Amino acid sequence: MSLTPSDVIQLIGILASLITRVIAIIISVLTLKQNSKMIDETSRPYVAIYAKTTNFQSPQYYLVIKNFGQTGATISSIKCSPDITPFSIRSDHIPFSNFAETYIAPGQSFICNVKAREFCSQKEIFYFDITYIGNGKEYHDTYPINPKADADLVHVRAATDGKELRSISYSLQDLVEKQL
Repeated sequence: MSLTPSDVIQLIGILASLITRVIAIIISVLTLKQNSKMIDETSRPYVAIYAKTTNFQSPQYYLVIKNFGQTGATISSIKCSPDITPFSIRSDHIPFSNFAETYIAPGQSFICNVKAREFCSQKEIFYFDITYIGNGKEYHDTYPINPKADADLVHVRAATDGKELRSISYSLQDLVEKQL
C-alpha cells in the first residue's frame, strides 16, 4: 500500500501537531515548576543572625536573630564557633543556648547583649550556624560576624553640659543613625 501525496501531507501535519503539543506540555510543566520554586522562595522564612551596636553612654554590642521572611520558622539549633560563652553578660545566660524549638514569627527578632569591649577586641570571626524549619522544609545558614569590623567604626557624638542631657543627646543621635 503506497501513500499518496495527500496522505503524506496529512501525516506531516499530524506529526507537526503532535510535536507542537508535546513541546507545549513540556514548557507548561517547566513553567509550573519554576513558578512553584519562586513562590517557595518568596514565602519561606529567612532567619538571620547579625550584629548591632548602640552608644548611649558607652558602646553596647548586640547579637540579633531576625526572621526577614514572609512565614514563621521554628529554630532547631544555633551553634557558634568559636565559643561565645566568655562574652556573655552573665555566665549562667549563654546567648541563644536555649533556642531549640523556639518559634520566630515574620519580622520578629531576639536581641542579646554581649560584653562589648571583650567581644570587639577579638581577632577571630564568629560563625553562627542556624538550622530552622519553615513550611515543612529544613534550612541551614551560616553567618559570619566580625567584631573588628564594628570596633573600627568611629561614631562622633555631640557633647552637652550635663550628663543627663548628654545621655538624651546620645540616645537621640543613635535613633537618627538607625534610621539612615
